[in-house]
Amino acid sequence: MSMEENNRFGDLLKYEADKNYCREVMTLASGQNLKMGAVVGIKSATDEIKIVSIADEETDGSDLAFGVLLEDTDATSAAKKALVIARDAILASDCIVFPNDATADQKKKITKDLEKRGIVIRQSA
Repeated sequence: MSMEENNRFGDLLKYEADKNYCREVMTLASGQNLKMGAVVGIKSATDEIKIVSIADEETDGSDLAFGVLLEDTDATSAAKKALVIARDAILASDCIVFPNDATADQKKKITKDLEKRGIVIRQSA
């Protein structure tokens, strides 16, 4: 029998400038159950966090990567507060949760969006 241990906070977050500057507490839109490390975008109309949508037709802001969840957040039945790394941090690449259907090019775009916010994704040691 094999066991697999879930990632921990320290596995994902390798460096941040200052937690009071780098982190944001935001509202995760209802109907979602996201894992730590999930890349999120912001719906510009509501300021609710949702997983980054790669669909070209999205124009609500959720097609741009805003940050990465720092904790598992279950908002399946109702919107819930979530802790997000929003700027100036280094994260481990093997802990980042991209959308399931994201292509290599889409992952590169997401990574570039995050880099514009000072969030760097590095290969883990």
